[in-house]
Amino acid sequence: MTKTHTLTTAIALCIAAGPAMAQHLDAFLIIDGNDKLVTGGFNFEAGTIDNTDTRVFEGEFDETGFSDEPGFNALGSDSPSFPAGFSALPGSTNVNFKANALAIGSQTSNLWHWDGVGPVEFTPVSAGTTLTIALGLSAVLDGSASDVTGFTIDTTGASGFLHRHLNFTVNTPTADDGFYLWSLTLDVGAYATDPIFFVHDLGIENEERHEAAIDYVQDNLVPEPSSALALLIGSGLIAARRRRRN
Repeated sequence: MTKTHTLTTAIALCIAAGPAMAQHLDAFLIIDGNDKLVTGGFNFEAGTIDNTDTRVFEGEFDETGFSDEPGFNALGSDSPSFPAGFSALPGSTNVNFKANALAIGSQTSNLWHWDGVGPVEFTPVSAGTTLTIALGLSAVLDGSASDVTGFTIDTTGASGFLHRHLNFTVNTPTADDGFYLWSLTLDVGAYATDPIFFVHDLGIENEERHEAAIDYVQDNLVPEPSSALALLIGSGLIAARRRRRN
């Protein structure tokens, strides 16, 4: 059985069973009706498309500073669960990324940190703290004010199918506990996303604080959507957020 058929079978089974309790939300890549590459939320464990307008993703670093979440997913055009009004990624085409330097207040950095204390306040990481994005090749975010050249995440299947995880690692023990923020832009062929954002926890393990950090990014760095609404299968049109805790 192919990966595409395995994935679409899981989607069908989960829709029939009703909404899942929640959980690992990967980045779902799809081309919208305006011919724009957008990201949504895909619950890979449940096999369900949660929405088509997620731009802030969360994760947790382990005690070594490693995380491989979220993954990056796209359904093939042959999937029976492919959402109406959207198009699959072009087949047999490289999916690439670059990391973006972000401006917050008067400062610009490609890697930000909040210690989780008091009101959310992201500041550029301290000197010597880095985030390495790797999959054979690597790209290193060091807190400078420069964009960082990325590499190819994977090549889509003939039908546009994709499922791939990158390795994200902060350099413990230099890296302080807290929440780390960075941004990527993805492209595939002639299509490119707007910046998407990642908020990962290192050593805090506090749901409320993590939620506050995500809300800050959503409210301050992500523009209001123009007309796109979240697409939820089986539970109506609502805003969705990945929830995963050990």
